[in-house]
Amino acid sequence: MRFFSIFFIILLFLQTIPPQAAAQTQQYQAQLAAFEEFVKTQMAADNVPGLSIAFEKDGYVWAKGFGYADIENKTPAKAESMYRLASITKPMTAAAILQLVEKGKIDLDAEVQTYVPYFPKKKFPVTVRQLLGHLGGISHYKDYDKEGHFKDNKNTREAIAVFENFDLVADPGTRFNYSSYGYNLLGAVIEGASGKSYGDYMRENVWGPLGMNDTRMDSTTEIIPNRVRGYEIADGKLRNSEFVDISSRFAAGGTRSTVLDLLKFAKGINESKVVGPASLALMKNSMTTKAGELTNYSAGWVTFPVNGRYALTHSGGQQETSTYLFNAPSRKLVLAIAINQDGANTFPYLSRLFEVLTGEAWNVNAYIANDRTKVPLIVGMQGVYEEGRAHFEKTGKAYSDNPQETAEAFTLFNQTLNDAAFVVPGQQDLFRKIGRARSIGGGPMVRIGSYMAQKLQEKHGDVRVTAYSNTGAVGFFSDYIALDNIPAEFRFNDGVTKTVTAWNQSWSRTNTDTARHLTIGTGTNFDDLGAQLRKDLGKESVYPNFSGDMVAVIRQLARQGQLEKALKVSTLAVELYPGLDQPNAYAGVINILSGNKEKGMQFLKSAAAINGNGLASAGGLNGLAYEIAGAGMTDAALAVLQAAVELYPQEANLYDRMSEFNRKNGWKEKAIEFYKKALAASDKYPNAEKAKEVLKQLGATP
Repeated sequence: MRFFSIFFIILLFLQTIPPQAAAQTQQYQAQLAAFEEFVKTQMAADNVPGLSIAFEKDGYVWAKGFGYADIENKTPAKAESMYRLASITKPMTAAAILQLVEKGKIDLDAEVQTYVPYFPKKKFPVTVRQLLGHLGGISHYKDYDKEGHFKDNKNTREAIAVFENFDLVADPGTRFNYSSYGYNLLGAVIEGASGKSYGDYMRENVWGPLGMNDTRMDSTTEIIPNRVRGYEIADGKLRNSEFVDISSRFAAGGTRSTVLDLLKFAKGINESKVVGPASLALMKNSMTTKAGELTNYSAGWVTFPVNGRYALTHSGGQQETSTYLFNAPSRKLVLAIAINQDGANTFPYLSRLFEVLTGEAWNVNAYIANDRTKVPLIVGMQGVYEEGRAHFEKTGKAYSDNPQETAEAFTLFNQTLNDAAFVVPGQQDLFRKIGRARSIGGGPMVRIGSYMAQKLQEKHGDVRVTAYSNTGAVGFFSDYIALDNIPAEFRFNDGVTKTVTAWNQSWSRTNTDTARHLTIGTGTNFDDLGAQLRKDLGKESVYPNFSGDMVAVIRQLARQGQLEKALKVSTLAVELYPGLDQPNAYAGVINILSGNKEKGMQFLKSAAAINGNGLASAGGLNGLAYEIAGAGMTDAALAVLQAAVELYPQEANLYDRMSEFNRKNGWKEKAIEFYKKALAASDKYPNAEKAKEVLKQLGATP
């Protein structure tokens, strides 16, 4: 009887599944089987302990865990595993703020002290709206060695006290400055406006209504079902993460949840379940500075187009965790991933899942191998393609219905990017103009690109416009140039037309389906890959740019201590993309770490010559050294800094960082030596006063 009862229930359940859902299940099962094998292989190569990943597409939900939530006890990761969310907390905090605005309890343009009276007044007023977009001038971490490693539990008042006396880093509204402290301040605003604790308000008004029953504030003492254990890689080995109490980051990164709840959150936002249309518009659209420059951050979300797609995204990273939430509202697609390891790379898994579900390449960029003087053109084309196509996907129409405004945008493009401009030595002014044109809210790039997308849609239909995810800016421009009945004022100049037509011939041969679905990871056989890419790309003038994937692999291999393989990847990256600064910079660093200092320095000089503000700059190398040290590789960090001070002997900040690393290792004399060198280079650099204090503590005269 029990058997027949169970059989009847199962049969009844299967009969009630909608035909569309049943078809989707069958469709995705075949696709996801291969994806699951990819995840297992990639995790082994990346030395990832455990992860959970999920998607919702057109109402169909899938989620699964891989590896271990707890390695020591062999507890498998699963869909319901509870991870620290880190900064994915921020869009949730933003949703609560906007909800309270709708309830009439918060004025977005009121000063923050209206709701948090104990927060000290600053040189300039800071508003709630500015905090939402990281435009409030509030500092991010100033001394992460202290502020990023609190072991004690902090309440809201104590969390605000950590940074309340920091000076503003900019006049509010003038500069985007990502700040977790700014979002902590928003958490205090929520408490002041609602009369409830941040956690209670979120549970009752955001998480609860969306059915996010597994989302909660993190706690080091409470029993949390399905809590994962966190790990890190140090000196190339996996170990337990450092113990850190993240209550000090409560509204900026102090939560814990599941990938399934992340899907519910994104879908609930898209469907206006916790905020109305006006608030949703604030979440969908990038804020701008007072000068009208886009920040690519809205009220709580990163809004930068993903390969010309309209998307709302946010990543998270802190001790024990790496997370990412990808939300494509117009496509009814949400992806979420969480890994129980800080510093892990989520993109190989997320991008592969996206490609499996959509048939589209995650990202398509073209590298110009010949005539590098025309690189500004491809940069400008990429901006037009990404900004314009994303706007058209979001709204279904061109940005402007005023023909004169659109014609003026085309005129500006043609005047800026012409054959005469390409031969100017250095081209730095040209790149700045292109960057400025892209950064302007409602500027020429979004006007041109959305107009092009509309005309291409009218001619070829929606399927063709979607297909530009696979052909990128070159295909997008080539097809537009081929359109007939386009008025002269909406056409590109002869130089652009001829160049794009020639590029497209080469691009059509190199940007194949195989190339678009090429996976480059730490487990890749780079001897075989190198041979194939040299054969397919070597004689072409335009081909796919895989340098970003290669750089990600180099970074990961270095963290794992696999310098020999990292050197092989960096050599291939420079061979294929000699005109890019990042492959050269990483080739420099890896050669230095491998004992080839002279060769490494040459690569760093080449990278700096290509981009003076890139990774091989003083600031870039300083930041990289700090990151390497954070992975427990102090000797490697010192080697990078030593190379940096040789390249930039007048940079006080580099000597200061050298002092810091030496002091942490107990090398007192070296610490004193480099603090003195820092002050000799400049006695007014940002950390000068602290350096003088430390020198006194070490028994030395500043």
